[in-house]
Amino acid sequence: MLKRLTPRAERRATVLVETAFVLPLVLLFLLGIYEYGRFIMMRQLLADATREGARFAVVHTHDKTTLDVQNVVDQWLCGQSVQLQGYSKTTSVQVYKADPVTGNPLDASNNVVAWTSAPFTNAAFGQAVAVKISAGYQPVLPFLVAYDGGRLTIMSTVQMQATCIMYSEAN
Repeated sequence: MLKRLTPRAERRATVLVETAFVLPLVLLFLLGIYEYGRFIMMRQLLADATREGARFAVVHTHDKTTLDVQNVVDQWLCGQSVQLQGYSKTTSVQVYKADPVTGNPLDASNNVVAWTSAPFTNAAFGQAVAVKISAGYQPVLPFLVAYDGGRLTIMSTVQMQATCIMYSEAN
């Protein structure tokens, strides 16, 4: 007569222990993919918004204001600007006449100045107009780690910036 082997009671806890080791690693990997995808999405949104703002600005150098361009950029952010830390439409979105090589703001005499002193409405036909967005990306999950002075620290925000330069077509 053959004796049937029964599973030992201590083997049942093995699955629980293995799951306790593997599950956090799998979740860390999946949530890391999620956070990276969200970061790339925000970068793409900033790039699209600056491009559309620059298109609007180069066509409307005589009949629109900086606030009009900022409104267009804000609309192209599709409400995702609430996820950007420190974002304010009037200060984070810069629209100015620019040096096409360096991207620096230029006044009417082509001197490098602050962006508020270089209105895009001064750009003549063929001169560069820049739209720039600067804001902080705040990750949902504390995965972003930076090496800071010999120690690893968790970053609370990552500064994001997008700039688009186009040539004026309206004058």
